Amino acid sequence: MSRINILQIAFIANIFILVPVCWNMFLGSGVGGVFEGKVDESVGLRLLVGSLWLAILAGSIAGLWAPRFFAPIVLIQIFYKSFWLLVFVLPLLMSGRPGDVPWGISITFMAIVLIYPILFWLSRTWQSV
Repeated sequence: MSRINILQIAFIANIFILVPVCWNMFLGSGVGGVFEGKVDESVGLRLLVGSLWLAILAGSIAGLWAPRFFAPIVLIQIFYKSFWLLVFVLPLLMSGRPGDVPWGISITFMAIVLIYPILFWLSRTWQSV
C-alpha cells in the first residue's frame, strides 16, 4: 500500500459524513432531518442540495485514488460552507436566535472549515495544481 496523501483524510471524512446525509436527502427524512427541521422542506431544495452532496461524495470516493485531481472538491467545500456559516448561521446568532440554528450540520461545517484548509495546505497539492 502506498503512503496516504493527507488530503485523503478529508475524502474519507466526506464519505463517512455524506453517506448517511445523502441517504436522508433521497430516501429518508430529507431537508427536515438533515437541517433538524429548521430549514423549510421543498422538493427543489432537497434535489439541489442532495445532488451537490452526492457529487461531493462521488468525487471523494474517486479522490481516494486521485487526491491531486480531486483536490478542488475540498476547496469548494471550504468556500461554500464558510459562506453558509457567515450568511445563515452568524446572523441568527447575532440576532439572539441560537435556537434557530441547525447545530448538527453547523458544527460539522465549522469543523470542515477549520480542518480542511490545514489538510489542503499540508498536502502541498496546491503547489502542483
